[in-house]
Order: sequence, then C-alpha cells, then structure tokens
Amino acid sequence: MAILSLPRASLFRSLLLASTLASASVGAQTTVITPPPFDGLLTNPGIGVASFHDGYGEKPTRAEYPDTGFEYDRFYWSELEPQEGVYNFAPIDNAFSIAASHQPAMNVGLRVMALDEPQTGSKIPDWLIAKGIKGQWVADGKTFVPDLSDATFIAYAQKLLTALGQRYDGNPELAFIDIGMVGSWGEWHNSNFSDIPPLMEKYTPEQLNRYVDMHFDSFPKTPKVMLISGGDSLAWASRRGAGWRADCWGDWYNFSSEWSHMRDDYPQRLAAAQAAAPGFVDSWKRAPVSLEICGYMSEWQSVQHYTREEVQATFDWALQQHASSLNLKSRPIPAEYRDIVDKALLRIGYRFRVNKLAFETPVKAGKPLAVSVTWRNDGVAPAYLFYPVQWRVVNAAGATVTQLKTQDDVRRWLPGDMQSTVTLALPASLPRRRLRVADRHYRCPGQAAAAAG
Repeated sequence: MAILSLPRASLFRSLLLASTLASASVGAQTTVITPPPFDGLLTNPGIGVASFHDGYGEKPTRAEYPDTGFEYDRFYWSELEPQEGVYNFAPIDNAFSIAASHQPAMNVGLRVMALDEPQTGSKIPDWLIAKGIKGQWVADGKTFVPDLSDATFIAYAQKLLTALGQRYDGNPELAFIDIGMVGSWGEWHNSNFSDIPPLMEKYTPEQLNRYVDMHFDSFPKTPKVMLISGGDSLAWASRRGAGWRADCWGDWYNFSSEWSHMRDDYPQRLAAAQAAAPGFVDSWKRAPVSLEICGYMSEWQSVQHYTREEVQATFDWALQQHASSLNLKSRPIPAEYRDIVDKALLRIGYRFRVNKLAFETPVKAGKPLAVSVTWRNDGVAPAYLFYPVQWRVVNAAGATVTQLKTQDDVRRWLPGDMQSTVTLALPASLPRRRLRVADRHYRCPGQAAAAAG
C-alpha cells in the first residue's frame, strides 16, 4: 500500500494520482493519499465573523478585525414599506450586493424590526398607524408601540414577510433569517420601554408564536434562528426547525457585578428550552447558532477590563454551543484578545477537508476509477446551505478529462469523519501521463477547504 502526502495548499484541493496509466501486467495495489491539514484561517460563506451593516461606513483593517463570512443587516418596517403595498427592497438588495462584492463572497443574514427606543420615533409605517391599529404612544407622543394582538397589524405584518419571502426565500446567498418583528429591535423583549408591560406578561405564548409562524410560512427554504429571550416561543421555533441566537454574548458584568448573561441568563434559558422542546440541545445539527457580543470588544478591554481568561471563556462557550457565526460588530478587536479570536475561528462553523483518499492503481484507460474518500469536518457545525461537491480528473495541462457531481450533502457533515465513494468514468483515449483528481464545492468557487494538497 502506497501512502502519499502532498505539501501545498490550493483552492481546488488538487490530489496527484500516484501512478500513470499502466499496462495490465502491472500488479494492482491500493494507493492512499493523506493530504496534511491546512492550519491557517479560512473565510467561507455564512460562517465566522460578521460584517455588520457593512461596518456602518467604518472599515477596520485585517490587522484590526478578521475577514468576514457574512453580511448581517436588520431593517425597520417603516423603511421597507413606506407606502401601503409598495415595498422598498433596495436596502436588502444592497446588502446582497455588498456580500457579493466581498472577496471571497459572503452570505447574508437578515432581520425585520418594528420597534426601536422610546425616543427614536415609530418604526412601523405611518400609514399603518393611521388605520387605527391598537397600541400606545410613549415618550410624549413621539413613538407608537403597536399592540401585537391587533388583527390589522397581524395581517399587514404577514403581508410584509410574505413579500420579502417571495423575493428572497431560497436565495443561495441567504444564510439565515433572524426571526424578528417582536419587541425592541425585533429582539423579543421591551425592557427599554418602562411605560409598557413586559412582552411575556402582556401576550400569551400563542399570540407571540404567530410571529414565529409568519417567518416559517414566508421563508420555508431558508434557515432560521430565534433569539433565546423569546420565552416559550424559543421552544416553539425550535420544534419547527429553527436554530437560535444569543444577544449580549460575552457579558460577564456589563450591566452589574452581581448578574450576567453568561452566568445567570443563558444557561437558564437554554435549559428551559431543552425541557420544553426535547432535542433543542441538538438543534445546531439542522439550523445555525449565531451569537452577538455585548457592546464592543474594545469596551471589554477599556470599560469592563475583562481578563484574557474571561474572554477565552466567552469563545470557549461559543464553541461548546456549536456556533457558526459571530457578530463582533465590525469594530477593532484589542490586540490583547486577537489570538483568542483567531484560534476560535479555526473551528467556528464548518471546516471541511479531505482526510484520506484510497484507490486501486495502476489507473486504466476506459475503466472506472473508484475513489474511497474520507472527509473530515474540523469545525463545530455543519453547513446549513447546500453546496454540491464535484470531482474532476484533469491532465497535466489542466484540461478536464472527466467529472462527476456527487450526491454528498454537506448539510449532513457533522464534526468528525464522513465516508464517501466516488466512481469516475475514465475515457478509453486517456493518454499515458500523470493525472490529478480535484474536488471542489461546485456552486461556490470562493469556498475553501482546510487541506493542503
């Protein structure tokens, strides 16, 4: 058995066959190729660090902020439907344009919102308020807070999401929909509004679950994430197939020295969701886990004075939860913490590589070439969008001799090893020369694998 190891990395993991075409008199043997893993950072679509609203005009350098795998944007209803039935798709289209122009191209994550702060004004359209929907004016009449149980509000919210789904659902560059519409910034709480009752007291789970259902009805093909502050609706969304999202990730004492999200909020919410929806703990296997930091990492250093051990615990927690994406809000990361971030990014989301190939040599013209492939996912999660895998045999000049699109589904590639068999039909006219077998994630030429070869 011949064991070969190849030294250099490339975008299309080119794997040199160990033999040339040979006569039938040469004894057959099994050749095994074990490409060494690539141990550097990779940027792939839909995972890793977010570009948050294109940095809101600020562009940190690569030394200040990692390369980004997805563009995360959220928009208010008032800007998406300024006139009844007239939808302004331009802001969302622009997010996709930003993602496409990035090298390598990014995916997009989206959320729709209907409320901001008491002093910032109404974030639902004026024409909808004029219809007499139920709600409450706050901040001396500056901001209208809609009643989420109002039938007219519900009907128009569904129309908006339906219109967005008709345009964007199934878009291969849409990484996920962040289930919003409820509470401040669509984050399923209204803790910044002292004049109105808390959401979970004002509304029944059934009333709030309706907004979860709207997102599933409007975006049936797109992965969805649900904020963990959604109470009973988190379990409801999980049972329907959603992943989850946590805001204020990394808060050890951002608000109080006696209470934190990391110790006193997240564990309890996740445990409650698991109790209400058995299997919640494995939701990462089918839908993304996405995290957003509390404040900025520069404030972790300058205001909270977090130690390296505390920051390390934050990123370790992300890996333990099988996170795929991190919104670090497009602001510089302190040099003191940067190595912690980069080390975590080696495993956040998926990280596919060819671990081993085995095939019989010599390779014979006109005969099928069966290759046994061991893939490995060194990340903590699968991919959640479908990326077809195609194999090619190319000659020394780089011309394709034969190719095959496989039935492999990277959405099922959990952390660890996956076995696959590829049978390539070689033409009878194959010349006697060295060949290469190349694999690629066919749809997305910017997707890199973590193998040298």
